Amino acid sequence: MPKTFDRRDSAESPDSAAEGMPDAHDAPLRDKRRLHALERSGLLGGVANPVLDRVARLTAGILGVPIALVSLVDDQRQHFPGLAGLGGWAGTQRGTTLSHSFCQHVVTSNEALVVPDASSHPSLRDHLAFKDLGVVAYAGVPLRTEQGETLGALCAIDVQPVQWTTAQIALLEDLSALAMAEIEMRALSHDLSQEQSRYTAQADRDTLTGLLNRRGFAAISRARYALALQGGTPFSIVSVSLNGFRHVNAQYGDDVGDHALIDIAALLTTVVQSGDVVARRGSDEFTLMIAEPRGTPHTDIESAINGALAVLNAEIGRELVLEASVGVARWSPDRSQALTAVMQCADDAMVRQKRQRHAGRAA
Repeated sequence: MPKTFDRRDSAESPDSAAEGMPDAHDAPLRDKRRLHALERSGLLGGVANPVLDRVARLTAGILGVPIALVSLVDDQRQHFPGLAGLGGWAGTQRGTTLSHSFCQHVVTSNEALVVPDASSHPSLRDHLAFKDLGVVAYAGVPLRTEQGETLGALCAIDVQPVQWTTAQIALLEDLSALAMAEIEMRALSHDLSQEQSRYTAQADRDTLTGLLNRRGFAAISRARYALALQGGTPFSIVSVSLNGFRHVNAQYGDDVGDHALIDIAALLTTVVQSGDVVARRGSDEFTLMIAEPRGTPHTDIESAINGALAVLNAEIGRELVLEASVGVARWSPDRSQALTAVMQCADDAMVRQKRQRHAGRAA
């Protein structure tokens, strides 16, 4: 049954009922699951939703009132993603603070609230919803999720007294279901978007090292190349391959090989600067894209990598010595090579170094 406040209820109002029990009143408003459900809707902060605006217009038309609101209530404000007939600052902002909210009491009580005439009620006529917004008659029903969280209210408002009927409250309940269908759809869309973002991020990352994989590097390098073309800013592509990696796996096992890849990945991230790109493109192959400020060539990256490897190999108790072949190719606006050509030059340089080192050991 809805809670009704008429002129006979002089001792209690939605606000005075909570006096002396602020925790009991505020606890539902601050419920974390409820607030999370509100955030998932994406309908806070003055967002207008055409479907909910239509529900508000239907509500006003069917009940014969000048104002109807789809009101979502958080712990600070009420938000109106759907409204009809509300003008002034509250309509422009599509919301108010809780000081002007009857809808918050629908949330805290989790039941319908009916006010036939706020102007004749000793407490309600001092309420800012009446004094500032002209809310004389109010009828609001909960907007409740399938999980039971009350997010706000669908309310009908009049600027003159209304003796609300049971049939009108039942119509509000039916219309609130329409509003909730849209709100739940928005929340589901948010969840799917978040899941897609997580999937995309995971699809662009190497699961072992956490670096970008081939796909992720391709996307970012193309974007960086476009910026380089536009700004004329040179960059270098660096190809890195562990030497004798197959031997490592064969002699020590895949777990040791995996740790070697993790070590080299971590090492490569320490020799680059913020904004540079590091990726694992293949089994034991890594690629770096290093930006160079105009006229300021990057530090000798090959020496930096070999120096970092020497430090890693000198760690006390380390048994596995890691070596790498490095190839570097530089792009500059005066040469204007295609990105694929620069990458191929870096790969070729890396392969030549690998062959030279292999030949040196064989000799």
